Parts: sequence; C-alpha cells; structure tokens
Amino acid sequence: MTGLELVVLGVAALATAALTAVAGAGGGMILLIVMLQFVDPLVAIPAHGVIQLCSNGTRAVTLRHDVDRSLIVPFVVPLVPATAIGYLIADSIPRSGGRALIGVFALVAVWWPAATSWLAPNPGRGSRFGIVGAFAGLVNPTLGAIGPLLAPAFRAATADHVSMVATAAVGQALGHVVKVAAFAVVGYAWSDHVGMVLVGTAGVVLGTRIGAHWLRRLDPVKLEWLFKVAVSVGSGRLLASWVI
Repeated sequence: MTGLELVVLGVAALATAALTAVAGAGGGMILLIVMLQFVDPLVAIPAHGVIQLCSNGTRAVTLRHDVDRSLIVPFVVPLVPATAIGYLIADSIPRSGGRALIGVFALVAVWWPAATSWLAPNPGRGSRFGIVGAFAGLVNPTLGAIGPLLAPAFRAATADHVSMVATAAVGQALGHVVKVAAFAVVGYAWSDHVGMVLVGTAGVVLGTRIGAHWLRRLDPVKLEWLFKVAVSVGSGRLLASWVI
C-alpha cells in the first residue's frame, strides 16, 4: 500500500472502530470494504482479521464486566472445525467473485436483518449458541466481516445493548483468533503487509477507546443509519467493479 492509502486506512480504522464500539456491529465491514479498494480479498481478509482482533479485544477488555459469559463456551467450541472448512471455501472463490460476494452479503445483512433472525436463540439458553459459532467459523474466512450478520443473535441472547456490544466483542475476537491462525498455517505472507496491519491496529485501538467512552451517551439508532448508508455506498462500488 502507498503512503496515502495507509493514511486512508488509519482514518477508516479509527472511525469504524469507534462506530462499532457504540453500535455493536458494522465498523469491521466498512473497514474491510475500504481495504478491498486497495488489495485482493485473500490479502485483505487475514490482515483485517488481525486489525479486528485488536479492535474487538480492546472493546472486550474495556467492557469486560458486561460480558455474558454463558454464551462464550458454546460459541467457541465449533469455531475451529468450521473455520477450517470456511478457509477451503474461501480459497476456491475467484478474487473478483470474492469482492462481489462480500458486497452482496453486506447489503443483505444491512437491509434485510430478518434473513438472519433464525440465528437468534431464546434468551437464557446459551447452549443453543453453538449454531452461531459454527456459522461464524464457516463464513468468516470467506466474508471477512460478519458482525452485522451475527448481531441479531447476540442482541436476542443478551439483556441490554451494552451487554450485547461486550459479548459480541468477545465472540468476534475469538473468531478472528481462529481465522488468523488458519491463514498463518497455510503460509500467509504477513511480512509483506506489516505496514497495513500496524496502521490499522493503531487506528482501531484508539477508535475503540473513543467509541467505548461514548457508548452510553450516543443514540445508536442514528449511528445505525449512518452505518447503512456507508456500507451501501461501499458495497455498490464493489459490485460495480465486478460488473465492469
């Protein structure tokens, strides 16, 4: 990436991390869309995984007292085998097709949340959350940013908005750990993308701190509409580049 592209990445990482810290989901998808303007999906997704691991990890630590721990174990158990299968799927998808798939997924997740309502377990029945973990592991290596797809499940299974943000942060962080490990095992060239990872990581750590500070003060409904517009514009660009 060029110097200007790294600056764009750093600003986008800060802004999207702050958005996710307040709204609970969405920032990672926007950041991935930004990264895909500069690099291929199989370059962007692993680097994005490291950046988002730092973003979600910072948010999880900051909001650790609000995490619903009963959901974490059933979520994590299926992650490893499902992620291995997900990587095989990701490796078989053409690069241009991968961009288009991410664009379509983003639009569906944002404008048709009912499509993911089947993921939501009954509150208080954390054992059912295993299906959410399996689904996350399967699609994460291919789609890269699945926060909006999983958010309805976390929202349905937690007591309030702050608990949802905190618990989803832990689940997403663990998902990124497994995904990054999978790409490392197959020989992803991390040394070629150190600058991208470092700039993105610095941006999301600072952005998460800012967003967490405002979590209980801002109206997440207004941020949700901002998120929808931003994702739609980015997704449209991805689909246009595939068609053209």
